[in-house]
Amino acid sequence: MTRVSTFTFFQSGERAMMQRQEALLETQAQMSSGKRINSPSDDPVGAAVASSTRSALAQFDQIKSNQDRASYLLSLGESTLGQMVNAAQQVKEKLIAAGNGTYSNAERLSIATDLQGTLAQLVGLANSTDGAGGYLFAGSREGAAPFALSGSSVTYSGDDTLQRLEVSTNRLQQVKQAGDDLFLKVRPGNGTFTTAAAASNSGSGSIDPGAVIDPTQVTGSAYTIAFSAGAGPTTYQVVRASDSAIVASGNYTAPASIVFDGQQVTIRGTPANGDTFQVAPASYQSIFDTVGAAIQLLSKPVTSPADQAQLQTTLSGLNASVDQMLDHLSLKQAQYGSSQSELAGYQQINDDRQLQYRTRLSTVEDLDVAQAATQLSQRQTTYQAAVQSYSMISKLSLFNYLG
Repeated sequence: MTRVSTFTFFQSGERAMMQRQEALLETQAQMSSGKRINSPSDDPVGAAVASSTRSALAQFDQIKSNQDRASYLLSLGESTLGQMVNAAQQVKEKLIAAGNGTYSNAERLSIATDLQGTLAQLVGLANSTDGAGGYLFAGSREGAAPFALSGSSVTYSGDDTLQRLEVSTNRLQQVKQAGDDLFLKVRPGNGTFTTAAAASNSGSGSIDPGAVIDPTQVTGSAYTIAFSAGAGPTTYQVVRASDSAIVASGNYTAPASIVFDGQQVTIRGTPANGDTFQVAPASYQSIFDTVGAAIQLLSKPVTSPADQAQLQTTLSGLNASVDQMLDHLSLKQAQYGSSQSELAGYQQINDDRQLQYRTRLSTVEDLDVAQAATQLSQRQTTYQAAVQSYSMISKLSLFNYLG
């Protein structure tokens, strides 16, 4: 027969009471916080899952912040380029007006003055800030404005670094475009080649910007179109610079469309003996240089038929270059819009993932209030029973029965 000492009764009763009290306090803490897990010891596995989930949510919060910043920069960039497109359209309208044959030197000079203001506007837009102490189009050199205007000449002090932000897991999106790619790398003329009249021309001949009629035959070489005029018919020869070959020739009757190596140009007026025209591959030209060239052209007085021909030739080339400028800026603006659409998709994905992880975190650590209320009532009852039981045990003593 096993004997149980009075000490054992006391110890067992005390232990039971303490356990019930600890369980009651745990439930009360859960009801107070609304969380099932208030410390790792409440549920070690659940606490580890909750910690991992919070870490993922912190990353999503950072990505959300990046997305908001990216959306702001892309919207600002698109808006700025939209204003530059409008300015370029104004340049186009002024150049068309300047081509009016009845305009005087003073009227063309007035247009040049207007264009100087438009050039300043374009430079100001190219120097737009990002609202955080930097510039939209400076690359990584954001300590100073990237573009500087001196007269009708513009210089660029930025670089070609593209700035990106992480807008989704392992996805970096470009949020700033470098100024050199946006504004300095436009193909003038018709986009493939440019045309020009020699400064020494004395006749009234002019050349249009030309066009490509067969891209497979374009050589990328420069050409010279030379005219001979004497007692007989006026003739021309087209000489390819790369090998000095004569690629086209014939009698000239105005206007004449001359075709060579997949290219076509039209010459009007009356070229003098020895007059030449140049056709050259279109190398990069900045939008500012295009406007600057227009300002310089319209600032020069026209005093002879040769000057008028030079004006028409250069104006037609500048008009074509402005068309290229408009296409280029519109394309870059569309790229901003495309980036915004892509970003909107990443924002939706990020929002969905945040919701999923928050739901997961809630499932792991949030308290089922109804279940906890029932458990609280049960634990209060068992705790009270343990207290009463211990109270009864504490009164058991032989001395209570000795008279």
